[in-house]
Amino acid sequence: MKRYIIISGETSGDIYGSSLMKMMKKNHSNQVAFWGIGGKSMLNEGLVPLDLSDNISVVGFTEILKKIPSIHQLMNRLLQFIDEVKPDGLILIDFPGFNIRLAKKLKQKLKIKLPIIYFISPQIWAWNEGRVHLIKKYIDKMLVIFPFEEKFYKKYNIDATYLGHPFLDDWVPSDSKQIKNQLGFNINKKLISIFPGSRIIEIQKHLPTYINVINRLKKQNENYEFALGLAPSFDKQMIRNNYNMKNIKIVDEEPLKLLECSELAIVTSGTISLQASLMGTPCIVGYKLSFLSWIISQMLIKIKYISMTNIIANKIVIPEYIQYRMTHENITNEANKLLKDDTYYNSVVTELENVKNIFLNKKNVMKNAANIIHDICNEKN
Repeated sequence: MKRYIIISGETSGDIYGSSLMKMMKKNHSNQVAFWGIGGKSMLNEGLVPLDLSDNISVVGFTEILKKIPSIHQLMNRLLQFIDEVKPDGLILIDFPGFNIRLAKKLKQKLKIKLPIIYFISPQIWAWNEGRVHLIKKYIDKMLVIFPFEEKFYKKYNIDATYLGHPFLDDWVPSDSKQIKNQLGFNINKKLISIFPGSRIIEIQKHLPTYINVINRLKKQNENYEFALGLAPSFDKQMIRNNYNMKNIKIVDEEPLKLLECSELAIVTSGTISLQASLMGTPCIVGYKLSFLSWIISQMLIKIKYISMTNIIANKIVIPEYIQYRMTHENITNEANKLLKDDTYYNSVVTELENVKNIFLNKKNVMKNAANIIHDICNEKN
């Protein structure tokens, strides 16, 4: 029986972690066990939880201060557990503030022979590049999902392999009208969806603005329908009780289906914006941090764009409205441009196709990741 520790602190990491676990179980004829930190998807694949990702997930630099004591306790529990169980490998998924620290403590304090594989790189090329030296010292293998990341790590002589993007492994394009029918929308109306984020604090910061945008668009055109894409873990009734959701349908069972059949999506920066791009759905990106976190980020972040689509294209393909620019007036104006100007809309769709084509030469991401992890852990144990 192979035994692994797997750590994810994000909703997207939970989804990718569950897919990786599924493939690894297939490779090992189900003779494999997983302990660690994850969410609903990883639990459904058989993760034995040492904690839940919701308990340690934070947004911004100042927000993390509140959770330092509990995160410190969790770190110590993990170190003790790993020392006792002596697993075959440790798999880290994104979530760098916690994961890099864990790898460092394992190698420094326990000094056990444990292969450490990082699946889905932290965005150290965007800010705090100095962490690359910690990765070089404490991580055995980087499995990355963007082509430029492999070049970045090889510049520092770090063992990295570009696999492609895991989203394209599972996603099969569907007929938008058929999806609209399945979800209960009118195929003759334009569907505008909003995705305010995967954490409560993100919803609090973004949803009021997005609802204001919807109210403005609703007054301008009766031929629009509106929906909120929500992670299954959120309580729909809580959203309805705290926000004016009149004429906004909540879709929480298959939010990606909603994203695919939307004419336009208004999304909070994160994995969802790239998923929209790979599906060919034009979107508008918003993001807001606390004031202090924003000031700190401006001193640290060294890239021009916040959305991965624009980073890959090295230009604005999908509009970004960040911090003080994330107003309902700005987003409404941009939405009207996309919804009313067919030439502009179609040019965005073409640019999204160009971004998607960059990934099409890489397939079987999870299968290849599982094989590499298996080989590394066998070799080092």
